[in-house]
Amino acid sequence: MILLTTQTGFLKPIAWLLGQIFNGLFNLIYNIAGWFTEEPYHVPIIGISVILFTIIVRLILLPMTIKQQKFSKLSGLMNPELQEIQAKYKDKRDQVSMMNMQAETKAVYEKYGTSPTGGCLTMLIQLPIMFALYRVIYKIPGYVTKIRELCGGIADKITGSGDDWATKLDAIKGISVSASTGRATLIDKIYNLSPEKWSEVQNAFSSVDFGNAYDQIHGYNNLFGISLTQAPGWRLSWALIIPILAGLTQWLSVKLMENKNNVNVGSQNDQQAGMASSMKVMNTIMPILSAVFCVSFASCIGLYWIASSVVQIVVQLVINKKMNDKDVDEIVKENIEKANIKRAKKGLPPVKISNVTSKYVEQVHKMEARENRKEERDKEIKESTSYYNTSAKPGSLAAKANMVKMFNEKNNNSK
Repeated sequence: MILLTTQTGFLKPIAWLLGQIFNGLFNLIYNIAGWFTEEPYHVPIIGISVILFTIIVRLILLPMTIKQQKFSKLSGLMNPELQEIQAKYKDKRDQVSMMNMQAETKAVYEKYGTSPTGGCLTMLIQLPIMFALYRVIYKIPGYVTKIRELCGGIADKITGSGDDWATKLDAIKGISVSASTGRATLIDKIYNLSPEKWSEVQNAFSSVDFGNAYDQIHGYNNLFGISLTQAPGWRLSWALIIPILAGLTQWLSVKLMENKNNVNVGSQNDQQAGMASSMKVMNTIMPILSAVFCVSFASCIGLYWIASSVVQIVVQLVINKKMNDKDVDEIVKENIEKANIKRAKKGLPPVKISNVTSKYVEQVHKMEARENRKEERDKEIKESTSYYNTSAKPGSLAAKANMVKMFNEKNNNSK
């Protein structure tokens, strides 16, 4: 397994920024704890930092979360209208019908002041942030200066103990290193050592004075007797409360989302009903999988999932209350006003709710009228040709006279 102290790739700047926030929180709590005790490492600073860090990041993402929830509620209102449009043009594949369908669909979205990509775009913006946040919590030594210095001090003493340091360390079960192992990787391995493994390291390097560096690292990660650097594992212990709470809180969060979205279930078509059924199965399985994963992951990750789900539950309750108290027409009006501000910046006239639909449909109706006139013209030509073929010999003077006569009659009738 390759361990990297910090995130690389396109997530690096996001992870660096979040890492600065996490490091600042750690230092703040460390200084506050220093007012009450001379040994701040007896305070679970990592656990407190993870919880506060999750809350802060979720609050930063709150505007996007609210926007996404609004889109979800409006989607429930738009779906019946969109389904009617789809049913209306179900078996029509001609160009005019397709343009009509697109125009009427676009009109519905604009009437509600949203777009088909509204929810997806918000999610795409949030995903890199959430991945980077997870990486910061997973690789704390790379972002928390105090922890990195403590682990780095131990690493330097180990590598400086002699040329056989790698052989001694590699002999300990569960620690795989070589002489070429980098300092960053060694720091990660030291940070993730259990107290039992640390005792083996001390025995292997009995001539080295490590001081209380590991005690500090362990103390910062000791939350009510649970070591946040260790996985709970499939053994009966107090640490199993982490995966249990992770699964339970995610289940509650999912249930809140389900209750909010089960508005127009009766109006769903077969395809949407199938998707809803699949989503319901996923919503049942995912909390279970989260609990299983947390058994194998470091408890710090499980703590992050718990904090994230709890914040999501609180946010969801507040949003649901706010959205339920707000009239749908008010939401639509707000969205139209925001859309008009954007239109004004582009030099476009404002859109009124009453004429949103007709604005887009009018143009395609003109095209439909032109198509109808073309069909009428084709019919006239066909009738003229039929008359020409049955009334006179093709190519004769009489046939040509009949065609002129019919043309004049039809023109006179159309006036």
